[in-house]
Amino acid sequence: MTTPAPAPLLIRLAHALLDRADRSQGLRAVTLKLDAKVLPELHATQTPDDLARITALLQSLVQTGWVTLRTKKPRAFQTLADQDPTLVLHDALALASWSGHQPVGPKWSRELVAQLGAPGVLEVPDAPALLDYLQRNPLPWFAGMPAGEVAQVLNALATACAATPGRPTLFLRELSARHFKGHSKVLDKREECMRLLGAEADQFPEGPVQLLICLPEAGTEVGPQGFDEILFIENLVTFERMALQRQPAWAHCALVFASGFKGAARRLRHPRGASLYWRGPAPAAAQAFTQWLHGPAHADLPVSFYGDLDFAGLQILAQLRQTFVHCVAWRPGYGALATAMQAGQGHPPERAGKQAQTDPGHTGCPDADQVLLPLLRESGLCIDQESWPADMGLATVEPTHEHRH
Repeated sequence: MTTPAPAPLLIRLAHALLDRADRSQGLRAVTLKLDAKVLPELHATQTPDDLARITALLQSLVQTGWVTLRTKKPRAFQTLADQDPTLVLHDALALASWSGHQPVGPKWSRELVAQLGAPGVLEVPDAPALLDYLQRNPLPWFAGMPAGEVAQVLNALATACAATPGRPTLFLRELSARHFKGHSKVLDKREECMRLLGAEADQFPEGPVQLLICLPEAGTEVGPQGFDEILFIENLVTFERMALQRQPAWAHCALVFASGFKGAARRLRHPRGASLYWRGPAPAAAQAFTQWLHGPAHADLPVSFYGDLDFAGLQILAQLRQTFVHCVAWRPGYGALATAMQAGQGHPPERAGKQAQTDPGHTGCPDADQVLLPLLRESGLCIDQESWPADMGLATVEPTHEHRH
């Protein structure tokens, strides 16, 4: 990766994007629309050379992978300024390091940090480091609270961390609910804060990912482990449809549904990171699947993912590949959706509340990067995976029992 030259225009855009990231508190995708107010140079340019220079500067930033540039489908005689260009942030730390951005917390947070810094207020392992963190990453829960109450909460959390070192006793959301008046999500994505309060790795784990698994039916010609391929499926309805009627394309697959793939893929292979549930009675191959998931057993089995044909679905694929490095887009499913999209089916993202989805840029899967992502960018459409194989005349849906392993 080539680091771009620190052109003033790029530094200004980087700081504007990072300021938005600070305000978002990690709760939403961070974007910056390059309109005439944010980037007047683009909209006021008069010559092709000026336009090419600005476009080249933006592309030099995009090539780092720290951001992507989202545009509408170009039309004849349109320039970049006419395509609603929007920067999408992907790596805030790298962009901040390159641009020299220093976050400035809101006034209430700066005042709170100053009060917490008084001698004897905080009883935590590293008060200066914790105060620096709170300055950079304010907790919105603390807005308007007296410094004394905030100190009580932080000191109580530090005490909880010291009470059970190295031994999980509560899930992270249980700890949050206990110390933040029943609010279970305050400590989500606050790993650094917990470490500065004294927590050890995995001392307060996130809740396990719940995997619902359907293994091939008895009598199917598969390997000795009971399945020949693992297929992760994004949506429960499609999982049920494919489990109800096996077809040759997936007869040999272990079908896996997980609620909330996003952000959870890294935890799937940890024994405490996932709980396994079997669709129907637990099959004889359950142990083989568990061995595959948690260890090196059957490591040569292919792994695929099938989800919606949209940017969010392919982002899940990219995240799964961080854990299952050979995971690829499942060709039968994505091929059917792509064919439908090329035939004009599909819907605009804004018709389904998907306009905030961000282009993952690169997944590492050749089919996704060379076929599916270009198709999404060119068509400007999305299509949900429930579209296929539901049109194959499948059996009536009947409820099934789940068995926990």
